[in-house]
This record gives sequence, structure tokens and C-alpha cells, in this order.
Amino acid sequence: MMDLFSKRHRLVVAMLMLFVPLLTGAKGKGCQGPIEGGGAGPGGGGVAGGEPASCKVTGCSGQVCADADEDVVTTCEWREEYACYKEHGVCERGASGECGWRATPELEACLGGDEPAPCVVTGCSGQVCADADEEVVTTCEWREEYACYEEHGVCERGASGECGWRATPELEACLGGDKPAPCKVTGCSGQVCADEEVATTCEYREEYACYKAHGVCERGASGECGWRATPELEACLGGDEPAPCKVTGCSGQICADKDLDVVTTCEWLEEYACYKEHSVCERGASGECGWRATPELEACIEAASGE
Repeated sequence: MMDLFSKRHRLVVAMLMLFVPLLTGAKGKGCQGPIEGGGAGPGGGGVAGGEPASCKVTGCSGQVCADADEDVVTTCEWREEYACYKEHGVCERGASGECGWRATPELEACLGGDEPAPCVVTGCSGQVCADADEEVVTTCEWREEYACYEEHGVCERGASGECGWRATPELEACLGGDKPAPCKVTGCSGQVCADEEVATTCEYREEYACYKAHGVCERGASGECGWRATPELEACLGGDEPAPCKVTGCSGQICADKDLDVVTTCEWLEEYACYKEHSVCERGASGECGWRATPELEACIEAASGE
């Protein structure tokens, strides 16, 4: 009898445990169901690590894309480009996590991604390179370096987007004072190409006409002025072996053709000693006599002239 009661007791307890959830109104997984008020759904307040706030269009003219919970204060002047944001802008959170306008081709083109205004040379002396629509006011004093911009300057828009002079070696050399003076044709019969005026005797020789007809007076690779050895000039001069070079001038500072009479003034400059000490008077590749440009000579002249 006792054994039968125990079996019935256990059966009742088991049935009660099965029916308790139904009696208490539990659903699904019972006590594991969702907790009211603690969710991360809309309006639930969010939890750590949840979705960030959405982005919104703001600013007085609708020109700013910012976090929905961010207060943005802007001035209210109107600019044409603000219409681009309304027409083509997509306000969204980018890969960086920041809100901003999506850089679509349409938006960029509207904002001015087209070709910018050209650069122009301006300023009272033509020394400024600026945007065509920029008003530039300068004083009108003249400086030697302004000539460099006219001769070697290229006014253009650089990689930074700003207008300016292209930094070419020619412009930099000219602005830095390294540009040598141009060579000039001199001598009584126009037979000499030199840095400075050279006084010569005035006897005339047939070959002097060759320099006028075919000569190009220029500074060669050695840095010295001389006639360019063109085939036309060499043919006109006869192509014979030229006369040797000689050291001349009142202070021995000139290297010239042996048969050329050179007359110079007799003031003494420290660098004249350098020619005697460190150089060789010879005929160069240009066919002209001159001092061989050795490193020792250049260093000596630089030290003597205090440069």
C-alpha cells in the first residue's frame, strides 16, 4: 500500500512541474524570454557597442552632414555650392566612422571639380603669378630679379592647387644671382666673343667676315664665352690649324689667340693671380682660346672675389 502511494505522489509532482509554466503564462523559453525595457531596439536607449546614431543634414543652409545628436551652429550666408549638397549630396557615415557627404562624381563636379580658372601674370612689374579672378595690388618699384620671371618664368597651377612660378633650374639660377652675364660680340672688327668689352687693334682680316656671317657668340659648357664651332664657321675660316693661344692683358688675365692684340686697363684684382697659379691657357672645344676651367681655378677665383 505504501509503495503504491509513493508512485502516485511522484506522478502528481511530475505533472505539477509540467503545468506550472502554463499556469503562470510563460511563453517560449519561460524565464529566458526577453526582458522588457532593456532591449536595444528603436527607442530602447541603446547599449554599449550598439549601432551609432544616424547622420543628419544640418547647418543654416543645409550644407553640413553631422551626427543626429550633434548640435551644429553655422552662419547663414548663402553660397552657390550649398545647392549641390541638396541636389547631389548623400549624408552618411563613412568608413572612418564620421558623418559626411558621399564623394559622388555628381557632387564633386557640381562643387567645382571642373577645370579651375587659369593662372595669370600680374603685379605692377609682372612679378606675380595668381588666379585670373584674384585681385593683386603691388607697389611699382623695380627689382632686377623681376626680369627673371619674364625671361624664364612659367606661371601655372601647381600640385597644391595654388598658382605660382614653376621652379625651373633657369629661373632659380637667375633669381639666385648665379646666372652669368650674356656673351657679347666685341673687338674693333667684331671678331671677338667675350664677357666684357675687349679693345683690339683695327687691322682687318678676311676671316673676320666669317664671324659676322656664320658666328654664334655664346657661353660654352666650360662657362667661357666663345664662337660656336659650327661647320659653316670652320669651313669659312679655312679649317687650317689655328694659331696657338697666349696669355695677355695688362695683368696677365686674358688668354687669347697669339695673333690677336688685346688691350686692357691695368687695375689689379686678386683673382688675376689665380690664372697664373692654377690655370692653363688653351684652345677649347669651341675653337676659342681661354682658361681651362679647373676646380682649383674656380675655387681660387671664388675665394679671391669673396663669393
